[in-house]
Amino acid sequence: MSQNKELYDILGVDPSASDSTIREAYERLIAQAPEGTERNEQITRAYTILSDMDSRAAYDITGKVRKAPSRIHRSNQFNGTDKARYILNTLFLVGAAVTTVLFILNWSKAIPSTPFYWACGTSLVIKIAEYILRLVP
Repeated sequence: MSQNKELYDILGVDPSASDSTIREAYERLIAQAPEGTERNEQITRAYTILSDMDSRAAYDITGKVRKAPSRIHRSNQFNGTDKARYILNTLFLVGAAVTTVLFILNWSKAIPSTPFYWACGTSLVIKIAEYILRLVP
């Protein structure tokens, strides 16, 4: 493990800190740092790298940031597209659970196959809609 602990020092956490501890430290520090300051940018950069599993692992091993982080943390607020995708993903997961139950019931000959097919089709349409929303910037 690398001896470089600069990003952990910025957030004031131990390198073995959990994701929730890192998030709490970030939220506490970002509330104190005025927006647009260099300190604010350092805190955001440190959190962005340490909250991404791949970036954090690379940083822990090499002590360097090898790639641009996959996400930027500006706030906990979602825009409209993100909210719609979240709702569609939640509906898809519920649909997958219902489809599984209907499959088991259909397999055991307790119900006809029509409800199972409807559940499969509905889940598929929901997932396609969610994928289409991924194309929206």
